[in-house]
Amino acid sequence: MKRSQNNKLSVCVVCGGVSPEHTISVASASSVFNNLDREKYNVLSIGINKKTGEWMYYGDKTFYTETGSIDSFKLKDDDWYPCHIKPGKKPCLYFNDRNGEQEINVDIFFPVIHGDNCEDGKFQGLLESLNYPLVGCGTLASAVGMDKDLTKIIAEKMSIQVVPWIYINNKKEINIEDISSKIGFPCFVKPTASGSSCGIRKVKKQEDLLDSINHAFDFSDSVIIEQAINAREIEVAVLGKWNGKVKVSVAGEIIPKNEFYDYDAKYIDKDGATLAIPAKISEDILATVQSYASKIFKALRCSGMSRVDFFIDKDTGKVFFNEVNTIPGFTVISMYPKLFAYIGVDYVELLDELIKIGLEGNKNDRA
Repeated sequence: MKRSQNNKLSVCVVCGGVSPEHTISVASASSVFNNLDREKYNVLSIGINKKTGEWMYYGDKTFYTETGSIDSFKLKDDDWYPCHIKPGKKPCLYFNDRNGEQEINVDIFFPVIHGDNCEDGKFQGLLESLNYPLVGCGTLASAVGMDKDLTKIIAEKMSIQVVPWIYINNKKEINIEDISSKIGFPCFVKPTASGSSCGIRKVKKQEDLLDSINHAFDFSDSVIIEQAINAREIEVAVLGKWNGKVKVSVAGEIIPKNEFYDYDAKYIDKDGATLAIPAKISEDILATVQSYASKIFKALRCSGMSRVDFFIDKDTGKVFFNEVNTIPGFTVISMYPKLFAYIGVDYVELLDELIKIGLEGNKNDRA
């Protein structure tokens, strides 16, 4: 990989996006931006406006404002330039200042955009079509990993248990009686392609089901209704490449204060949940979730990072796959980096390793 003139790699952090997870993206990206080693990298940033989708180039300057809480993170309104892409020979990324159009030299992109238009593979597809290296999963793994229905189907094909669910992609096909008889109550209604618990509701009675389904459709063009079980929420972090070596962390447990780990518990209420690292589970269950996490990571053709989430039934001890997050939360207090920190891979080292994997080539769409 050709390096910049000062012999440092130019890493461009991209965050924001037209998504309900915009704020969380900016918070995660701020941690990445501040912890990248300036002795090794020229660190640049692009913020994507939440309302307009405009790309805002901040260069190497701080791109965000915040007042201390995660939900207060915002892209700065000033000190940026419009930027754009011109497909063709590299570099093909430009910004416009008072002197006209200027090239932006980027060696690798570091997307930290949760939710729509990035975690779903769209942004990865753009970069791959331009032949730019990127940190994290490529187009295929991102698109499939974002779809809760498809990942459950893949897990089942691999003989990994999932809780019973129903998939709906057409509001006209909603049959409340059928859902009630097949899934029962309580149940969870979830947007098929959304993260950070956006749009999720726990439904305890039939008369609340339709409203919750319509609410979930506000966040995605399809919905899943999932049987609720009395379970512990266990998460495992994975680092590596689907067709090479992978490193799997210890397991962590989310212990929510309320009935489930909702958006407020994740980001607003500092006492909304406890993160227990390591999770207090048996060696056998730990080995099971680590094995399942590795299998899911490879089956989806993930690269770089993913967090794989599971349920452990409190009554039976059975392990169920829940979902995979191909761009997990990345603040210094997020589960993914904390799980690796516990086994001796600190935040800065983790960023270095992710960049190294990205530069080796993201070919996860091809066997």
